[in-house]
Amino acid sequence: MGDLLIEVRDLAFRYPGGAQALRGVNFRLHRSETVAVLGANGSGKTTFLNHLVGLLSGEGSVRVCGLPVIAANLGRIRQRVGMLFQDADDQIFMPTVEDDVAFGPLNLGLPAEVVRERVEWSLEQVGLNGQRRLPPHNLSAGERRRAALAGVLATNPEILLLDEPATFLDPPAKRALVRTLGSLPQSKVLVTHEVDFAAALADRAVFFEDGAIVAEGAVSELADRFKWR
Repeated sequence: MGDLLIEVRDLAFRYPGGAQALRGVNFRLHRSETVAVLGANGSGKTTFLNHLVGLLSGEGSVRVCGLPVIAANLGRIRQRVGMLFQDADDQIFMPTVEDDVAFGPLNLGLPAEVVRERVEWSLEQVGLNGQRRLPPHNLSAGERRRAALAGVLATNPEILLLDEPATFLDPPAKRALVRTLGSLPQSKVLVTHEVDFAAALADRAVFFEDGAIVAEGAVSELADRFKWR
C-alpha cells in the first residue's frame, strides 16, 4: 500500500426502499494528506464517510490501511480510524466530559497513566480543560462538538474522518480548530460546507453531486466552479 491509506473503487449504495445514495465513487487518501469533501446536503458525503468505517456496506471495494472494510476487519480498522460524527450527541454519553474523553483509550486497554496523559492533551487541544468535570449536557452545542473531537483525538488514530467539525463553533473557536487540526500529523477526510475552513486545511478537495464525485482539485477552484460559498 505504501503511503496509500484509503482506496475506494466503484462504490455504490442504495438505502433500503430509497434512492441511490452513492454512484461509482472512486477515492484515495494518502499519508499526511487532508482532503475536503464538498457538496450540497444529501449529495452523499456522510454516506460515503460511513462506508469508510463499515457503518454501511455497499457494492464496490473499500480498503483502509490495506484492509478490506468487511466485518472481520472492523475492529482493527476502527482502532486506526477516528470519526467525528455530524451530530456530536451521537458519541457523547458518559457522566462527565473527562469520562467521555477517557472512554476510547480505556477501551483500547491502555495503562491508566497513558489514559490520563491522553485526556489532558486532548482536552487542552480543544480548549475544554476547564469544563472537564461537567456533564456533557451542561455544555453548549459548540462545546459538545469540541468534547466529541477530544474523545476522537484521545484514541490517537492514524486517520481522522471529520463530518462538519466546525458546526456550532463561533469564529474564534473555528480559528482555534483550524490551528489544532493543522498541527496534527494524521491524514484527514474533512466534510464541510464552509469553503474558508476547508481551504485553510485541505491539500485538495472532491465535490459530491447526486451520489458521485464529479470534480477534484483545489478548494478554491471547486468553490468557484460550483458557486460554492
